[in-house]
Amino acid sequence: MSNHSYPIDKCTFELLSAYLDGEVTPIQRKEVQELLAQDSEAQGLYRRLLALRQEINSLPIPQPEYTPKQVCDGVFAQLDKEEKQKKRLVIGGGAIAVTLLATIGGLFTGNRNPIWQMAQQNSGQEDSLMIALNEPLIDLPVATEEETLNITLGQSLLDVINEP
Repeated sequence: MSNHSYPIDKCTFELLSAYLDGEVTPIQRKEVQELLAQDSEAQGLYRRLLALRQEINSLPIPQPEYTPKQVCDGVFAQLDKEEKQKKRLVIGGGAIAVTLLATIGGLFTGNRNPIWQMAQQNSGQEDSLMIALNEPLIDLPVATEEETLNITLGQSLLDVINEP
């Protein structure tokens, strides 16, 4: 075991630990057994590692506060809650953006506040809406044959109007 670059203590510790965990090759197993037969310091380190392993294995296993199902349900409930919050933020942000765009658009079109203007224009006035279904509200003049326009295809309307 003297052909390694690490100090003897570090290599010995790692090799003994791997030996206890069953992670050594057959050649390494034979090397550890020879070391334990010859070196009292290695025997002491092996006994300490063995005692430490037994103490760790005898530690009580704490009981979990929650069952795996409770943890799973809690995680998914939290994810659903976060998803709903994101949706609310997107919808609220969209509503704010639409309101801001409408306000800015109203500023640039010259209509400072069209709803307020309509309310002021209509206050105190009693306008009624009349709809003529079958007859027009005013008499329309009937054109005689002399007053009708004869426009041929491809002829400009301006040319027809400007003709004497």
